[in-house]
Amino acid sequence: MSGAEEDMKKQTESILRELSAEEREILWRVIKAERDKLHMKNPRGINEDIWKAITEIIK
Repeated sequence: MSGAEEDMKKQTESILRELSAEEREILWRVIKAERDKLHMKNPRGINEDIWKAITEIIK
């Protein structure tokens, strides 16, 4: 791994460690929604899935 890649990895890890529990849950749910739609040629409903996750977590 090059120096730039290592720096980026450290920055990413630092940002992820600083997330609150709610922010981590939102991030996880967004990643899951994207993975669920990844196989689709024209994914539909991703925005609704993300919005639903956010509203459920904030309540």
